[in-house]
Amino acid sequence: MRTLILVFLWLTAVSSYPRGIDWDYAIAYHQQVLQGENDRGFGLNEPFIPTPSHILPEKKPFYIDETVHYYERHFNGSGENGEYRRSSCPAVNALANRGYINRSGRNITYAELAHAVRKVWNFGDDNSMLVLAPTFAMHGWPETIDLDYFNARYCSRFLEEYELTLAQDDLVQYVINCPAAPTRNDRAVGDNINLNMTLFESLLSFSKDGETLSLEDLAEHHHLRHNQSKAENPNFVFGNQGAICSLAQYTNMVGVLGKFGKHGRTTLFIDDVKTFYLDEDIPRNYERREAPHYSPESNAMIDRMSHHVGYTIQRPFPDGDQDPGRDICPMKARFQRDECN
Repeated sequence: MRTLILVFLWLTAVSSYPRGIDWDYAIAYHQQVLQGENDRGFGLNEPFIPTPSHILPEKKPFYIDETVHYYERHFNGSGENGEYRRSSCPAVNALANRGYINRSGRNITYAELAHAVRKVWNFGDDNSMLVLAPTFAMHGWPETIDLDYFNARYCSRFLEEYELTLAQDDLVQYVINCPAAPTRNDRAVGDNINLNMTLFESLLSFSKDGETLSLEDLAEHHHLRHNQSKAENPNFVFGNQGAICSLAQYTNMVGVLGKFGKHGRTTLFIDDVKTFYLDEDIPRNYERREAPHYSPESNAMIDRMSHHVGYTIQRPFPDGDQDPGRDICPMKARFQRDECN
């Protein structure tokens, strides 16, 4: 039964994720690597088993052994010889800054990343595959990667070292990075690796109370980012794939950092968002999910956000989803129309 559930989750996730990757190979690789570990169940999320006194999964305080997992911040290319590597993903960078993976951000295996993502964020096994597999696939399935492999490779040194073509570089942008990201530029616009403080402050400004963010607040910021990227990026494409990629950056953050509050269990607290993005650290008083954050949950939040904006995600993706000029998101959102006010 557990195997059938995992297969269903993978099929659900893969049907709504980019083409151009051999997903049969990716799934086999994912299972082979993780099942080869001595730690029984390694890489698979522990199930939540309800009891009469504890029916629904909750979030529990996450203990950090500060003697081992102390906080030490590094940036991409920092260090005496530029030895530190970081990605455009604050959740992954936080794992390195806390030592759950190699602090240098170099020579990290698929299994090490999958285990750390599960241990700290309790990211669902299917979701972790959807993040990790494209990164490894784009670089020929190496035994280890550096964290900057998650970033688009517009630097000639990387193109030579890893023999990436410009077409592959675009795939990194549209498969691993995302157009209209919440706090990063599109690659065609500028630095798509480091936090853009103007975009970050814009994200926080969508809070209606200055303390929390709801899914609807995030959807409205997502719509602004869509319009900004469309105006600034001459290569802008925003099909169903791009929309999911952009929206998932919000919903995955809600999935792991969301707490019970005025917006229900999807309430994001501004202080947690600041720690996550500005410090690339695990927020103080972080509570880890008891039930993993699988892709169907993320997709449900994605659909809720896209509905608020005024468009619908098609799954599986239709032909021509990444054709030049493709854009499924309206410039004027549903929530901006008079009949919706």
